[in-house]
Amino acid sequence: MRWSNVRTIFSREVRDQLRDRRTLFMILVLPILLYPILGIGMASLATAFEQKPRTVILVGAEFLPDDPPLLNEAKNGFRVELFDPPTPEEARRLNVIVARANSSWADEKQRASALRQGLADAVVLVPPDIRDRLKGSTPSKLPVAFNSADEQSQVCALRVRDVIAGWQEAIVQGRLKRDHKPASYVKPVQFDRVDVARVEEVGGNVWARLFPFLLVMMALTGAFYPAIDLCAGEKERGTMETLLISPASRVEIVMGKFFTVMVASIATALLNIASMGLTGWQLAKQFGGMGAGATSGRRLDAALAVPSLTSAAWMIVLLIPLAMLFSAVCLALAVLARSMKEGQYYMTPLYLVAMPLMFLTLAPGIELNLFTSLVPITGVSLLLRTLMQGKYDLAARFSLPVLLPTIVYGVLALRWAVDQFQSETVLFREAERFDVKDYLRHLVRDRGPLPGPGQAILCFAVMLTSAWFVAPYLGTSPASLAIGQAAFILGPPVVFAILLTSNPLRTLLLVRPRWLDLALATVLALALNPLVSELRPVVETLFPVPDVVKTALSKVLIQIPNLGVALLLLAAVPAFCEEVAFRGFILSGLRSRYRVWSAILLSAFLFGFLHVLLSLFQQLFNATLLGLVLGLLAVKTRSLWPGVVFHAVNNGLAVLLGTLLERPEFAGLARGLYRDSKTAQYQYAWIILGALVSVWLIATLLTRPDSKEATEGEP
Repeated sequence: MRWSNVRTIFSREVRDQLRDRRTLFMILVLPILLYPILGIGMASLATAFEQKPRTVILVGAEFLPDDPPLLNEAKNGFRVELFDPPTPEEARRLNVIVARANSSWADEKQRASALRQGLADAVVLVPPDIRDRLKGSTPSKLPVAFNSADEQSQVCALRVRDVIAGWQEAIVQGRLKRDHKPASYVKPVQFDRVDVARVEEVGGNVWARLFPFLLVMMALTGAFYPAIDLCAGEKERGTMETLLISPASRVEIVMGKFFTVMVASIATALLNIASMGLTGWQLAKQFGGMGAGATSGRRLDAALAVPSLTSAAWMIVLLIPLAMLFSAVCLALAVLARSMKEGQYYMTPLYLVAMPLMFLTLAPGIELNLFTSLVPITGVSLLLRTLMQGKYDLAARFSLPVLLPTIVYGVLALRWAVDQFQSETVLFREAERFDVKDYLRHLVRDRGPLPGPGQAILCFAVMLTSAWFVAPYLGTSPASLAIGQAAFILGPPVVFAILLTSNPLRTLLLVRPRWLDLALATVLALALNPLVSELRPVVETLFPVPDVVKTALSKVLIQIPNLGVALLLLAAVPAFCEEVAFRGFILSGLRSRYRVWSAILLSAFLFGFLHVLLSLFQQLFNATLLGLVLGLLAVKTRSLWPGVVFHAVNNGLAVLLGTLLERPEFAGLARGLYRDSKTAQYQYAWIILGALVSVWLIATLLTRPDSKEATEGEP
């Protein structure tokens, strides 16, 4: 790749973007205007809300005791001392209207109708015998009627409850004084809140939750619109052909456009966040003194203040890999679009995928750990939140687990964009009208020998969807698990292969294997087992399995009658079903367009992702690594059966050794195999031997030629 060509294309695209009024408005003008306008609106709404008091009807006020009083001297509000904080501003928020006990407000139906019509926000009912009850020791109820369907009525009822609680405290203090009891008599233990957070840390915590969400949102928005203009827009303007016949290669063209989109994404995110930070600072100046005391005012001012320079620096650092990921994904999607209008349609599914990952960081209890750091978008947001909260030790532990996967995801997305740009059918798709009958007729009439990558991904999505709807009704018995494997793991690829391909056996690699390949797969599974066993405790230490999951798994194992049934249900059935799905249909579909190793890697990742969603996320690493070996077996042996044997032997060893070595008669064998039988970690001699044999067998497989067609042994 010639970087001079990339620089030339980058300069050209940036100049074109700077000439586009829509791009300039979205990147430069909108952030400057939007947030100050929103701030003015928020300030106006807050002021309007504060100026409108809520109406409380007090029915039977004539029954209230004179000491301690509940109402003020004018009888149009509650006493100021009963509020928290005890300020006239708080008291004025509740306007009290006194009604006699024989008024219409005492009737339950009329009271409910008036509350629903909004004639009052809350109604307090004073019982006639409240004075006698308060003189004695019998408790008295003070009902408060409100409309839960009206948010303002709910808020008003909560304020009234706090006022009555303050009145109750005054009654208790009067009783203690009358009976000559100390205050500690009714409150032997007092709760005292001691907040150790500094004033400046309050604002840091507020922005730490808000800014990561905004950073992701604006980086995605800033990447999508320029990407559409650079790809779909060029198709509409007719300049794409001119660019393609230039001396620059397709990769150089993609890289030039990628850097342009990335710059737009970073600029949009930074300008939006800067504008919002300045708006928050301005709001802090306006509302900082609204608190009851100096401390409250300073805390409100800190909550709205601009983040520190350290937080801003980390924001810029983390924005780069995030913008890289979004720019590559948006560029790949924009290449698919035939027009600007069609490109807009792709915005919705992209947001539907990104929004849950963004909102996850706002949920309480979601913290940065090794698992969340690997999740795209979520890991970056949580790392930024941790840094803005000043938890630098925690952030240092998970910075690499966050940044490295994000960069890898971005590189994969960029590779996808390059593949899209190198396909003439993608670049020059013509407008087409979709007809269901014609499409179904095309599927039946023009079926190819192998599926396409889109059909492979669709099959994976159908597997997950069917599992979501079918699994809850199957139960947790061993037989139900086997039925589930056949229903939503084996069923979709078999149906897809029959309906969408002209040669299902060739698609699923169900061809006669060579005995040497079956033996190689068996030995390779035995040799890799010590290495897999070494990885399992490490993964479980980093990602502990919940006790609830362990209990559920033990209940399933108890229901299995004997070892033979266990091997069938836990080893043979999953091996066949999963291999047909992933090394059969999905791998064949991916290999029809992508390079061999790209297809193997993607199928292995989908294999690991399936275990995360349907089983345990602790199996992601083992399943993905084994998926690479299984994909290599399928490609090099040109048959599915060696992978089935490898898969069954790998699963069967865990079942067999876990069952037999627990028996006393096999204690000697356990000591010979394991240095720690509880974690199933082998003796170092077996690990070294297994590693050497595995390297030799994998090297043997790598020397074999691979082909997209299963020619040997094909029926």
